[in-house]
Amino acid sequence: MKRSPTGNGLPFLPLDLNPLEPKRVPQGVFGSAPLPEFHGADAPPLLQPKPGEVPGEEGAACIGTDDDQYSNRWYDACWRVLISNPPRGDKAAVARITERRKLSFLGTNGHIERMSAWIHLVGGVGFLLFALIRPATTLDSTSLAGRLSTYTSVVIAVTFAVSTCYHTLGTVRWLAPVTRMLDHGAIDLALAVACTTDVAVVTLDFDDVPWQTAVDAAGVALVILCFFSYRRLVLPPEDTELAWGDCRLGLFRFVHADFEYSALRSASYIVLSFGFVSLVPAALRNLSSTAAATLIVCNGVSLILLIVGMYIDNVLLWPDKLYEDAAKRFDQKRAPPWVCHNTSCGCMMTSHAWWHVFSLISVVTLTVGREVAIFETEFHQNPHT
Repeated sequence: MKRSPTGNGLPFLPLDLNPLEPKRVPQGVFGSAPLPEFHGADAPPLLQPKPGEVPGEEGAACIGTDDDQYSNRWYDACWRVLISNPPRGDKAAVARITERRKLSFLGTNGHIERMSAWIHLVGGVGFLLFALIRPATTLDSTSLAGRLSTYTSVVIAVTFAVSTCYHTLGTVRWLAPVTRMLDHGAIDLALAVACTTDVAVVTLDFDDVPWQTAVDAAGVALVILCFFSYRRLVLPPEDTELAWGDCRLGLFRFVHADFEYSALRSASYIVLSFGFVSLVPAALRNLSSTAAATLIVCNGVSLILLIVGMYIDNVLLWPDKLYEDAAKRFDQKRAPPWVCHNTSCGCMMTSHAWWHVFSLISVVTLTVGREVAIFETEFHQNPHT
């Protein structure tokens, strides 16, 4: 059996992962995807300042130091991200770190991941409560579509919980690659379950449809999960780690990027998110006019919200660019609008946090449309119940 030229991986899946020759990404170049890559939190800005280029810029050397707000111990990471992240160490270290953080947009006890973590936590609790009380309401819980809708809410709640863990425990360097893989895996699973539920709704519980229709979305998710899990297992974490920003201003971030494979992951999300387009004819044929219209409109609005959120996070990079300009000036008197950051609560609404807000609203909109369609369908089939 012929081995991969790199010595790693399967012969038909060369990933260029030779640990003896770690991948070096040239400054300003990120991967070789056929289309320009996004520059959001998962695919950093195309131009990263080198250490020393900007006053106070530490680059990757900042990771793990007591000046780095990411350098949390695993057993108190959640508390430091969600509640309070004060300087620690002896009296001299605390005084030194406190002095450095006076310039931070996050304040002395803040964390750049705090808003993202809280958005996911609120979303997870909300969907968990909905899944628990749904069977006790007048909503349909007897049909297959109704039961799948409850299961979908549970899966969404779990996904938000996993994402909360990513934005909290993922701040610990050795946990970051694992939590990121779990985060993306949970998103794939949630998208697949939601797509399958929508298929059940528009086909009246898979009535007279081939089995491939019911497992199509799960197949897409399974392929992506297998590929990226394999990639994570064979690739040294340091080969995917990227760090940029200024610690003193609270703008420092590090992530594990997909590089040239980011287009593949994005494509899987797009396929699953736009899968409902192929179900529109079935919805118009099988559902009442009210149910079909509600389901189609809510899916459309949900997609628009996702696109707008991605545009803000990956193209506009708002308000991050405002913070970058302020960082160059080192002048908090001319800092970005206070609505995007608050030193008292230690929060910052970065472009990625705004993306999470749009995502949460999108999922809620999608859920409302699905529930209306299920209720309307059940009412028309059993008007006396």
